[in-house]
Amino acid sequence: MNKVFILLGPTASGKSKLSLKLSRDYPFEIINADLYSIYKGLNIGTAKPSNTEQKITKHYLIDTIEPNIKYNVSNFCVDVDSSIKTILSKNKYPLIVGGTMMYVYQLLNGLSNEYDLLESDKKLIKFIQKKYSSSQIHKAFQSDTLANLDNINCNDNYRIEKLLERSVGPVNQIKKYRGLYSQKNIKVNIIFIDIKDRELLRTTISDRAREMIKSGLVEEVEKLMENFNLTQDSQSMKAIGYKETIDYLNNKINLKDLTEKITVSTQQLAKRQLTWRNKFEINFKVSFPDINYGKLCQFISKSLQ
Repeated sequence: MNKVFILLGPTASGKSKLSLKLSRDYPFEIINADLYSIYKGLNIGTAKPSNTEQKITKHYLIDTIEPNIKYNVSNFCVDVDSSIKTILSKNKYPLIVGGTMMYVYQLLNGLSNEYDLLESDKKLIKFIQKKYSSSQIHKAFQSDTLANLDNINCNDNYRIEKLLERSVGPVNQIKKYRGLYSQKNIKVNIIFIDIKDRELLRTTISDRAREMIKSGLVEEVEKLMENFNLTQDSQSMKAIGYKETIDYLNNKINLKDLTEKITVSTQQLAKRQLTWRNKFEINFKVSFPDINYGKLCQFISKSLQ
C-alpha cells in the first residue's frame, strides 16, 4: 500500500514551514497544492518557499507554467498523479501541501467530466461577469435545479466562473480522472491545521500583507504585466495580492488601501478555507499556532508502519 500525505489549512497558518520541517524528519517530497504558486514569477504574493528551501527538499508543481497560461483542476489532478508516481518510484512519500481546497477535494474524489469551451463561450462568460456581480450570478442560478449551489459562496468569484463554464460549455465525457480514494493501492492521510487563535491568524495575515508590499509586490506585478502582457482578466492575476495591486497600478486605490484590501481578501480566503474541514476525511488535526509536533510525528510514524 502506497502512502500519500496531505497537509491542509488556511493561508498563513504555517503549512510551508511545517512541511519543510517534516521533510527533514521523514522521506517526504513536497507537491504544491496552491494554484498560484504553480505560476512562474508569482513569488512574493504567493509566499513560495525560497530557492534554498526548494534545494533542501524537492518540490513539485512550483514555477511550472508561464503566468499567461490557463491552468485548471483537471491539469492539476493529472500533474499531481504524475508527481506521486515519480516520488513513489524513488521510495519516498508524497506530501501534498496547499490551500486550494477545491482542487485537493477533486484530486481525492475524482472528476466526472471536463468542459470544452469555445472562444465564443469564453467571451460570453467574460461578458456576464463584467455585467453582473458574482452574488447576482449566484442568485440567478438559485432557480436552476441542476446547479448545485450548496458549496458555492455567492462571493467566490472563481467558483462562480466554474459554474458558468459548466452551464455554457459542452461536456467532454472522454477525459475523466479517478480520485485518489478510488485507487486501491493508495492510502491517503490528511493532516489539517485548525485555528485555535483566530485573532492571531488575522494579525499574521495583516503583517504578511505589509511585508509583501515592503518586499516589492507592486514591482513584481508591474514586471509580470509588462513581460507577459497580462491584464486583470488573466487567470494568474486573479490571485489575492495581484488583483488588488492592479487596482493600485491603475490608480483606483492608494497604497494604504492596497494593504487593507489584501488583508481583508486574505482573511476572507482563510475563512472559506476553514469551511472545507467538514468536507474532508481528516485523519489528524493540529492547532495554530501551538502545533504539537511530537504528537504529529507519532501519527506519521504510525501511519508509515
